[in-house]
Amino acid sequence: MSSSGYVVGIDLGATWLRAALADERGRLLFKRVERTEPSQEGLEQQLVHIVRALLSEAGLRRPGAIGVGAIGPLDVRTGEILNPPNLPVERVRVAEVLEGAFDVPVYVLNDCTAACYGGAIFGAGEGLDNLAFLAIGTGIGGGAIVDGHLLIGRRGNAVEVGHLVVDARGALRCGCGGRGHWEAYCSGAGIPRFFRWWAARKGLDKRELAGITGKPLQELTAKDVLELCTSKPELLGAFLDELAMLNAAGLANLINIFEPELISVGGSVALANFELLIGRAKRFLALYAYNEVPEIIPSPLGGEAVLLGAIALALRPPESLK
Repeated sequence: MSSSGYVVGIDLGATWLRAALADERGRLLFKRVERTEPSQEGLEQQLVHIVRALLSEAGLRRPGAIGVGAIGPLDVRTGEILNPPNLPVERVRVAEVLEGAFDVPVYVLNDCTAACYGGAIFGAGEGLDNLAFLAIGTGIGGGAIVDGHLLIGRRGNAVEVGHLVVDARGALRCGCGGRGHWEAYCSGAGIPRFFRWWAARKGLDKRELAGITGKPLQELTAKDVLELCTSKPELLGAFLDELAMLNAAGLANLINIFEPELISVGGSVALANFELLIGRAKRFLALYAYNEVPEIIPSPLGGEAVLLGAIALALRPPESLK
């Protein structure tokens, strides 16, 4: 096979590293998934090895280009990850090591920005000039295209919507250290903490709740909390409404700031609970939204949104990265 037209996309997460070889139409031909190495040297070597493994499967020496959607914070000018909060490294030289190993262009973007771009190229946002992407997983992230321009920011960290303030009282502290952030309440990691705080404020009996779930409150996951609330609506429906109002406030911020034609929603927590988290939030959007509320849908790219965004980067890099 000739390398012409074949590209590699990488979804570099704190827990999982996903990579795929795709053709010029973005069709995934070969794919590999590995646990992310938790050291700078190990991860830099892993990036090279996973690309080589894909090329070996395809009988290629090198790809035409490589696109990477990565956890942040980033410096897109150098293609580096710098002090990510969920990975014990100070620096990962993503672009440098891949360019050195394969002598091809390497494009690096924030994972949710890449997913937004992928949605514009391959997903429901194709042909739209104004698009927002929201991911609710362990954390909350976002991306936006405004007037046909992908928003990247000075160093590549624009549209960090998980750190929008949705609670001015700042009752809960975010993992980043800030208070009142959307991510602190409504993410996969935040929902159990918010539920414990809410239950204590309402004076609910911890032993009764533990008896219903079969787990101590400290061990509940977001999945546990949402299942508990749906099974006991008479007791915990009010919690789902508070969660929905916070999600509505966050969504309204996206609508008021970016005025998108469409909001595409991804992330494992949102995709598994779309109606419960997003559908319920729509009931409250009129309280917060100034601009017209657009269609809000689950991303048709599903769990491959970042990976396909990385493929889109490699195939059709945005002008701001060239």
